[in-house]
Amino acid sequence: MQSAVAVAVLGVVLGGCSARTPDPISASPSTPAATATDTASPRPTGAEPLPTETAEPLTPTKPTQPAATTAAPNPSATGDPGSVSGDCSRTLPAYPVLSPGDRGRAVRALQCFLNDADFGPVAVDGVYGAQTRAAMKRLEATYEGPAPKPGRVDAGVWVLVISRSMGTTTLKQGSKGPDVTTLQRALRAAGATITVNGVFGAGTKKAVQRFQDANRIGADGIVGDETLFLLKSGATIG
Repeated sequence: MQSAVAVAVLGVVLGGCSARTPDPISASPSTPAATATDTASPRPTGAEPLPTETAEPLTPTKPTQPAATTAAPNPSATGDPGSVSGDCSRTLPAYPVLSPGDRGRAVRALQCFLNDADFGPVAVDGVYGAQTRAAMKRLEATYEGPAPKPGRVDAGVWVLVISRSMGTTTLKQGSKGPDVTTLQRALRAAGATITVNGVFGAGTKKAVQRFQDANRIGADGIVGDETLFLLKSGATIG
């Protein structure tokens, strides 16, 4: 009887243990938690590469054409009376006769002398055009009578226009400076053979005496009021 009870109790105990403890072999393995990599969209294999766009360069590869420059206007063409720049070579080997339409170095010298004597402003361009003719009209208006040949620049006109810029200082042997240079140019235009160097030497004195003698005044070789008046009036040696 006791043996039977013991066997029954042992069966109950063994049955309870088998109910509480799962068989590790037969138990289903737990499902692991999903990771971030599992939820990401898989990168397709063998797909075409994404197209790459090339931005326009910041600096153009084509060279930029330089801005067009505007040439400075020709003063004589525009009639601008304020433009007097140019080559002012006032000392010439000789001072030739000029007329409207002439061109060259002598015309430039004339234009310079017109500016010096305040008959300008004239553009120093070497062209005896309308602007130079207008300045010559202002010069001719200072004559006591009408111009014998309007617009024509002869020896007398050269002497007059050259001498007009001289001051009133008496010049004599030993004098030096710009007025002596102007005097020598005027005497050369009047017909004297003289060196233009700004120094009143023996050669300049002889030229003055010759000028004075030709115009029937005292030939003392001194450029005073009377000689200056004759020069500024356009007198020549003849």
